[in-house]
Amino acid sequence: MIKDIKEIMLTNEKLLSEYACKSEDGIKLNEEKSDIRPMFFRDIDKIIHSQSYTRYIDKTQVYSFIENDHITHRVLHVQLVAKEARTIGRALRLNEDLIEAIALGHDVGHTPFGHSGEKFLNDIAKKEKIGYFYHNAQSVRTLKDLEGLNITLQTLDRDTCSQWRNTFK
Repeated sequence: MIKDIKEIMLTNEKLLSEYACKSEDGIKLNEEKSDIRPMFFRDIDKIIHSQSYTRYIDKTQVYSFIENDHITHRVLHVQLVAKEARTIGRALRLNEDLIEAIALGHDVGHTPFGHSGEKFLNDIAKKEKIGYFYHNAQSVRTLKDLEGLNITLQTLDRDTCSQWRNTFK
């Protein structure tokens, strides 16, 4: 029964482009008990239930010094990015679960004040000779190290599946 449900959930993957990353190609750093959800679908669930994602809710995406009723919150920005990315991915017959996982987690490492805050922290890091600060690298650190989530390498790295397939298999 469980196997049948999992097969149904993976039906659309048979229609994906040859360039799409299939769930079966997902690579986790730590073994994990499988369930009926495809691997990248589980990444989505882990991200949306994470503390980092929950913290998006009250953070504004745009700061403005004028009165503006249309300032949006970061959580809405991330959801809109996910929607647009899935639309493009569907047109190209790519894995929408992987696309959504990447889109939902892409900003969890952002600093307050967005890219200005990132530049500020990067300048401090360079001045103190401790490296660099990039929000995309901080997103990986946040999900993997701080939250301890076992997210696929494809979601964390946002790289092509074929490169990982050749490296790890």
